[in-house]
Amino acid sequence: MSETPEQPQRRSRGWWRYGTGVGFFAALLWWIEPLSVFSALSDITLGDLAALAIVSFLLILVSVIKWRLFLSRLGIEATMRHLFSLYLLGYFVNLLMPSVLGGDVVRSLYVGKEVDKARSVSATLLERYTGLMAMLMIALVGLWWAPHVTRNIAVLVVVVAGGACVGSMLLFSRRTTWLLRQLPVPVGFVSIAGRVEEGLRHGMQDKGLVVQALGLSVVFHLLTVANTAAAGWAVGWEAIPLGHLFVVVPLILLVGAIPVSPQGLGIQEGAFVFFLQGLGCTSGQALALALVLRAKSYALALLGGVVWFGLQRSPGLKSGGQS
Repeated sequence: MSETPEQPQRRSRGWWRYGTGVGFFAALLWWIEPLSVFSALSDITLGDLAALAIVSFLLILVSVIKWRLFLSRLGIEATMRHLFSLYLLGYFVNLLMPSVLGGDVVRSLYVGKEVDKARSVSATLLERYTGLMAMLMIALVGLWWAPHVTRNIAVLVVVVAGGACVGSMLLFSRRTTWLLRQLPVPVGFVSIAGRVEEGLRHGMQDKGLVVQALGLSVVFHLLTVANTAAAGWAVGWEAIPLGHLFVVVPLILLVGAIPVSPQGLGIQEGAFVFFLQGLGCTSGQALALALVLRAKSYALALLGGVVWFGLQRSPGLKSGGQS
């Protein structure tokens, strides 16, 4: 089968994104003494790796529970086991794509293969949205418990939170679909967007569910801070100001989500170094910490690759895994 004209361009963009990430990473290694990074990594023990593995399992489990709640609200039933597998699949896709959206789209399509795909996408967006809002709420509350956070970081947290509130008003109004109708967008896409928008509003109408989802999101981000702290202790950063992590970890995650390189390669590591140095972490420890978390995400991606292989070979799983 011959290639379409767009395929070489897509491959070229993909290689450019990987090259960008590797370039950022190489610049970090050039700026930071590599021996200090290797020294920090040499402190890691099997107990540290076991702790990180347990936290990773809990992070995915909490996300899957929340995702399943929104799927059920929108009329889609799936087993916890299947959704857990699809979450791992998302890690694998994100390894190949420039942002987390790629994995979200794929897991939404798999779980909604024989049901309403628009509602499946709505459930995934609601899971992500409640996570983002809880993360920003934790960061804002964390400002009160982290008096030594710089004024610039505090202002950045407030600006991002304000932007998220404005985005929320647009997301749950009917203006998104209206705006698309005013643009030269295919009618079919506008129709799908309208169904997704309707699913979002329907999901948010259950106030009890929203409170439950926000509670699970708070637990998730507490685990995210614990994950960062566990990686910090593993590389020898002992005097970790936990209160400050509640403020800077959300910012690091937001920077790492910028779709410049696959999984924020190089970008997220730079964010860890920039923000954690201000908390007393050495640059070598900060980069080592980021590398530990990077290696952990790649390990999860490899597990997701195994899941993808199984989905391709098992027609029964392709149907969406409904119970």
